[in-house]
Amino acid sequence: MNKVHTQIYRFQERKNEYSECCTGVSLHSHTMHSKERLGRLPNYMSKIPIGSYIIERELGCLHLYHGRIFNFNKMYWTPPLSPREAYELESRQIQERLGRKALVSLTDHDSVEAGLQLRLLEKTNHVPVSTEWTVRYEKTEFHVGVHNLPAPRCSEWAKEFAAYREKPCPQRLRQILAGLHDEKDMLTVLNHPYWDAESIGAAEHLRVLRQFLYENLPFIHAIELNGMRSRRENRDVLALGEALDRPVVSGGDRHGLEPNAVLNVSRAETFEEFVHEIRNEKRSNIVMMPQFFDPLPLRLMDNAWHALSDAPGEFGRRHWMTRVFIEENGEAKALSHLNGTRFHRLVDKFRWVIGLVANPALRPALRLPFLGYEEGGL
Repeated sequence: MNKVHTQIYRFQERKNEYSECCTGVSLHSHTMHSKERLGRLPNYMSKIPIGSYIIERELGCLHLYHGRIFNFNKMYWTPPLSPREAYELESRQIQERLGRKALVSLTDHDSVEAGLQLRLLEKTNHVPVSTEWTVRYEKTEFHVGVHNLPAPRCSEWAKEFAAYREKPCPQRLRQILAGLHDEKDMLTVLNHPYWDAESIGAAEHLRVLRQFLYENLPFIHAIELNGMRSRRENRDVLALGEALDRPVVSGGDRHGLEPNAVLNVSRAETFEEFVHEIRNEKRSNIVMMPQFFDPLPLRLMDNAWHALSDAPGEFGRRHWMTRVFIEENGEAKALSHLNGTRFHRLVDKFRWVIGLVANPALRPALRLPFLGYEEGGL
């Protein structure tokens, strides 16, 4: 049995410690096919002093004078990039910064559409069909990166994932994961394992995580080091991978216009060979790109700005209001149908705050006193 080997490199322009690796691999990023729920938005807004004041005041006025209550759990936004734009963004970083051939796996939440669309194009007909499966488990949920589903059966697998979301069952979960494990060219990754998605508390989340791993570890091929989580959490992920005898792989978790902050480099020429390298050789080489070392709160603000500002926008989605939706009476309506309303003006004020914080000219002033700095490295 091969010994697990996870190696971390910090990107440097003139120093190449991984010269034997001919390929860069981008795992875990999102396109227009992901639905990003806004239920956690009020908690995020409370951490921005000016923004929280504006939002609380305006929502109060909407309730008091118009009798309208906005349920953020019924709102969602979709990332700005189409599958083709996302593929080109990730490929360009690998080719230009790493100087290597690019392999890109796009993992939208509970959707395989990005990979299926790209496989229709001659230039991208080699891309893996992948998804980030939302797995309900006890009081919380875990996100499982499912990479390189077999194209002839990917629709069947998507139906299996959807059926489980409708009716979670531990025994059925184990059966599905075992079936995925039997697909020899497919990679199953436990994404950001320490993220408390349902805010059940750190101790309870850890208990549930341990139970999940106890029941399903034989079918988990790797653990994810996430480009949008804190360095402290990622250090814990590295320790977890070692304890579980599983390689740790990169997962940029890109939602906006910043390319993935962590990448894998590999000797593999194809994605199937990369899967073999992780599953069978248990060897993973991760490169931390320069943007990973910017303060995480600033990067999160940048992502929020990417969601609330105009973008390249294929398929008529250039304006931000065409990418934010409210579910009413069983129908999802783009925010653009509220153009000119008080709620539109409310969001515009919040956009102003986000744009101010995301302004590069203000970063030196915000870096330490407002947003802090995370000490230490990986």
